[in-house]
Amino acid sequence: MSRIVGSRAPSAVLRAGLVALLIILPQLMLGQGSPSSRQLAALFAIMAALFTGLEYTVRAPSLLEFRDARPYNRVRISALFLAVMLVCLMLRGGPQDMLSLAACRIGEGLAWALDLRWSPLHLLLGTLPEGADPALVTAIGRAAATAYILSLLMVAAFAALVWLRLWPRCRSFNIWINLPQFDPATGGDVVARLRRDAQANMLLGLLLPFLLPLVADVLAAPFDGMMLREPAALVWTVIAWAFIPASFVMRGVAMTRLAGMITAHRARLRQSGGLPQTV
Repeated sequence: MSRIVGSRAPSAVLRAGLVALLIILPQLMLGQGSPSSRQLAALFAIMAALFTGLEYTVRAPSLLEFRDARPYNRVRISALFLAVMLVCLMLRGGPQDMLSLAACRIGEGLAWALDLRWSPLHLLLGTLPEGADPALVTAIGRAAATAYILSLLMVAAFAALVWLRLWPRCRSFNIWINLPQFDPATGGDVVARLRRDAQANMLLGLLLPFLLPLVADVLAAPFDGMMLREPAALVWTVIAWAFIPASFVMRGVAMTRLAGMITAHRARLRQSGGLPQTV
């Protein structure tokens, strides 16, 4: 046991450091915000780093999914890093900042293409308070469009890995390790449960970009107050709106693939006489 934990410790520390860096990246890049927001970001970074380090060190994680099914989490963290960096560049601005200018140009094109009536971006911008600064509205539109497109690319990249049979790389997939909250021994046939959960995750992921702005508007909780005063909070609001639904879709794709793997394994066992033939 100690040998297993010791072999995982260096990679766990590296992953914990990357997660902490991701959380404080908006504060580092934007260099704005109140002292309390910086302290809160540091606290969240420490907590997330400790959680990640423990989940990757212990023999079996408690919450983290697909720990040993790379590159599932690597695709997610890479897309998040890129999205946070681009959104920060767009919100930072500055006439002499060529990187920010290039990011804004890209964001403007994406916002123009996505800002259609009843589109997720249009609904999101509708939660902004009346009389908001037009420059801020434009900046949020660019950032949200870029984050949304990157979240779609994240899902497409993982779906391509699944379609090409490059995920999971190992033929023996341990559901207990990679889906710690999923008990394959209860609730009926595991394949049916995996497919049902996959469909629910994908449906939820497709609907959330439309539902979240509507719910925020109904609850009278639009972009206001701290969201407009704190650039880092604005960054994470946009990132959460784009990437939480995409993560549900990505999880649904992964569970669909696992259901297919179990079905194929059962078919091979039946052909070899290891399982009785179904009527």
